[in-house]
Amino acid sequence: MTALTNGFQLRLYSPGDEEEIVQLLKIGFNGWPHFDLECTPVEHWIWKYLDNPSRTNFIVLATIDDRIVGANQILPMRIKIVDTVFPCVLSADTVVHSDYRGMGVYTKMANENISRMNDSGIQLDYFPTSNPILIESYSRRYRTLPFAVSNVVRIKDIDKQLKAMPIKNAWLVKLGFHGLKLFNDLKNAFWRKKPADTGFNIHEVKSFGESIERFWEKASHHYKFIIERRRDYLNWRYCDPRAGGFMVKEAKDEDGSTLGYCVLKINKYLKHYPIGYMVDLLALPDRIDVAESLVAEAIRYFDERNVNIVNCLVVENHSHEKILKRYGFIDSRFKIQIFMRPSSEMVNILKMLERSFSDKIHFSYGDIDSLPVQIPTYT
Repeated sequence: MTALTNGFQLRLYSPGDEEEIVQLLKIGFNGWPHFDLECTPVEHWIWKYLDNPSRTNFIVLATIDDRIVGANQILPMRIKIVDTVFPCVLSADTVVHSDYRGMGVYTKMANENISRMNDSGIQLDYFPTSNPILIESYSRRYRTLPFAVSNVVRIKDIDKQLKAMPIKNAWLVKLGFHGLKLFNDLKNAFWRKKPADTGFNIHEVKSFGESIERFWEKASHHYKFIIERRRDYLNWRYCDPRAGGFMVKEAKDEDGSTLGYCVLKINKYLKHYPIGYMVDLLALPDRIDVAESLVAEAIRYFDERNVNIVNCLVVENHSHEKILKRYGFIDSRFKIQIFMRPSSEMVNILKMLERSFSDKIHFSYGDIDSLPVQIPTYT
């Protein structure tokens, strides 16, 4: 246990802290985790931080008089970077009670966790943000992915969107939306959807089977930056009921080999206006037809449930972005910047990554730990 100034102490997580940590998250984030669950928030927290595939955690707590007033929580990940899979982490839910902010609590917790990560051989810590203030600050200190990551959006009725989430200058947003949609439609004027390929089928799955391992081995050769998507990880991330109630669609050929998958979510946290997310989309690099069919299947799923808005996070100029725009998605102008804190050994590898191409980078909503409820403006 490490003494802090102002009477604070740091300590590691111990069993029994879950309830108090979750309560602090609810207070600090005005609700947590900001999407509807099929379990309690505490059960979701346990799934996330204790039952992840690594079965390890990096959780540092700040206490005063045995009361938890701060939590720095890091989620272990394995990421393929260039040609090697490395132990990495995602900086996730960090919170300090409002009564104790501005006292250095966050910095001391973060430094303690960085020290623990270094001792554990962690090679990269990544942390996504869309906050302009943080982006400006972090840009001076940290590395970023070599390509921007954008939210593309498909809105069926812009008036319904603006009524559900009123904003200033709504007329200007509406004008900008229609301008972008028209431009997108003109670009796609000569594109025709291909007839359905009978060589594969798409169906809902409750868990991934052994064929996903062979799929990963094939798909991963193409990518220079991608979170490792093996069977145990995918089943934990998307198929555990405590994860958030995702719909998983898997494409398989006639011999049962996996060709791709997509993960969908209707976030009902805002009860008056459910929001759709294409959380993840991955297909074998040479099977654009599979990726197109998965996108078409996703749109059908959301349309049948009268979801007005669907969001998808995609690397700019990736082939997936082109497919999404052909199916009516447009650039929402909402960017998420991915900052990275590498180990000294990782710096030169990241320089090699900078010489890569956008199609060699995969990043999705499944690679961050939240779904934004605050929908951005589309201008």
